Amino acid sequence: MAALVAFSRDAIISCTRDGMIQTWNDGAQRLLGWTPGDVLGRSVLFCVAERDKQRVSEILARAAEGEHAQQEAHVLDREGRSLETSLGVAAVHDRKGEVVALSIIVRDLRRRRRSEANDAMLASVVQQSRDSIFSVTRDGLISTWNPASEQLYGYTQEEAIGRPLGMIVPESRREESRSMFATVMRGEMVLFETLRQRRDGSLVDVSISGAPLRDSQGTIVGISSIHRDITSQRQHEKQMRLVMRELAHRSKNLLAIIISMAAQTARTATTVSDFTSRFTQRLQGIAHSHDLLIQQNWRGAPIRELVRSHLEPFLEGDRNRIHLTGPDVIVDPKAAQNLGLALHELATNASKYGALSVPSGSVSISWTKTDGQFRIAWQEQNGPSVRPPNQRGFGQAVLERLACQALEGTAHLEFEPDGVHWDMEIPGDYLVDIGGERDEWGLRRS
Repeated sequence: MAALVAFSRDAIISCTRDGMIQTWNDGAQRLLGWTPGDVLGRSVLFCVAERDKQRVSEILARAAEGEHAQQEAHVLDREGRSLETSLGVAAVHDRKGEVVALSIIVRDLRRRRRSEANDAMLASVVQQSRDSIFSVTRDGLISTWNPASEQLYGYTQEEAIGRPLGMIVPESRREESRSMFATVMRGEMVLFETLRQRRDGSLVDVSISGAPLRDSQGTIVGISSIHRDITSQRQHEKQMRLVMRELAHRSKNLLAIIISMAAQTARTATTVSDFTSRFTQRLQGIAHSHDLLIQQNWRGAPIRELVRSHLEPFLEGDRNRIHLTGPDVIVDPKAAQNLGLALHELATNASKYGALSVPSGSVSISWTKTDGQFRIAWQEQNGPSVRPPNQRGFGQAVLERLACQALEGTAHLEFEPDGVHWDMEIPGDYLVDIGGERDEWGLRRS
């Protein structure tokens, strides 16, 4: 008994019936700082905080009458610091049964308080987490199940606890789950992505981390697992792969257009500066179409905006020189690029030789959507007398052949005396519906 008292981590004190200290073990010295020589013969109440002295006195009095009592109380160490403790007081009897002394055990509650606070904090984190967090026993039975687990898998806490982990594992992933469980039970942590099954039978992409659960002796008693829904991540990755493939495809198409445009421009250019000027203008025309497509996240371009973007650089701010007629329709990216090329060539020609080269001239652009076809027409008025060109250039090739071939349509270009007339008809499949309100100019509101 003496050895147990001497080596105990708790403070063990004995005192007379009236509370005078008789023994003071090493545990008491470690906890409170006083040596036996400092305290022997003093009242045990000397180290009790003032606010708890009355209660402790009552406990000592009851113990002196033969009762056992336990109470939490604040005691003061040698430095004057207040410590939370648990006080157990028991009577010591002689052979006749008379109370001859009191035995007091003082246990430091700070570690337990910290543990309780940590447990409360962890419990709060688990309850509020957006990830599914649960634990499983050594036998593979679910023992805890947080609210996020209910949301992810559809089982309530009452339905899940006590059931085997296999209830959320699809048949095709059973062996994987068993292997993961065995790995964690050997003391290792795991992290992987896989599929799991909801209550309704649907599958969900999840990221899983698993770790061993240990008791106070370090023995593995189960596993804790965190499941995170990565469905949106998977969808994003899939979308990015599609975007990258589409970007590569569009880049190749654009480069092919630019290479053809450079070659055709070079054939008709008379000087390097002439080539540079014309080629730069055509690249700017492509850029106008791309700006519109970017505004619509590359889903399409409103035809009214497409026409205006290519003509406005040649109008010097006078929008009254162009007349637009037609419904609010949106053409897909491929149609936007090719129609943009055609509109740029028409506008460039009109500004140099046609209706936009004189103050009185104007241009009417109309479009219709009927019987699964889309038709756009360009007509110049009040410009100088028009004559067919002496040689065919890149612009004429775009208007008569290249744009309509790319869009599986037909085109007609006429150099009529009263002004250039051009029209093209393409399948309605090149029209898309991406919604959006429009202002009085027909421009999409952001």
